[in-house]
Amino acid sequence: MIIFAIPFFLLVYFLNVEGYSKTDELNDDKYYQKGVNHYDDGEFKKSYIVFFNLSQKGHKSSIHNLSNMYFEGIGTTQDYQLSLKYTWLCSLNGNKKCIKNIDKVLDKLNEDTIIIVKSEIEGMLEKQYIDGSDEYAAFKLAYWYENFSPEIDLEKSYLWYSVAVSSGNYKAMKFRDRVGESLENEILLDLQKEAFDIFTKQKFLKKSESGDSL
Repeated sequence: MIIFAIPFFLLVYFLNVEGYSKTDELNDDKYYQKGVNHYDDGEFKKSYIVFFNLSQKGHKSSIHNLSNMYFEGIGTTQDYQLSLKYTWLCSLNGNKKCIKNIDKVLDKLNEDTIIIVKSEIEGMLEKQYIDGSDEYAAFKLAYWYENFSPEIDLEKSYLWYSVAVSSGNYKAMKFRDRVGESLENEILLDLQKEAFDIFTKQKFLKKSESGDSL
C-alpha cells in the first residue's frame, strides 16, 4: 500500500479553507472544537482536515479520531495501514479505546504491512527524541517495545526507559527497574553503556546546535 504525503502547499490551503489563523494556532482546543462541530454537522472532510493538522502537533484526541476515521473511511479514504499507525500512537497516549482496537485493525493487515508501520512508529519516536530532546518520546518508545510492538523486546525497552530517565523523565525509573528484573546482569551492563552513548550523543548535539560549550 502506497501512502502519499500531503504536500506543504496543500496543507496551507487546507488551513486557509478552515480559517486557521495564527491566533487559532495558539488555541488548539478551539480549533479542535471546530473539527468536532464539522463532524457533528456531517461535514466529515472538514473535520478530517482539522484532526489531521492537530495530530501532526501530537494532539491526543485528534490522533484518536483519525484512527477511527481511517478505519471506517469517514472524511477520507478507508486506509487500514494508517488506521494502525494512529491506533498505535493513540494507544501510546494511554487511550484504552485504542488499545482495545489494536487487534481489530491488525486483523485487516498482512505481516509485511504491519512491519512497515512498526518501523515507522519506531523511527518517528527516535527522531522526536534525537531532534527534539523529547524524553517523553523515549518513554513512549520504551513502553512500545514492552507492550505494543509486534516483536516485544525487553532489552530495547530497558534501553529506552534508561534514556528517558537520564533525560529527566524520572517517572520512567520504576518502569526501567521492573523490566530490568527480567534481564541478566551482563545484558544490563551492556544496555546501560548503550543508553549512556545515546544520551551523551543527544546532549552533545543539542549543545553544539545551541552554541554552548561542553
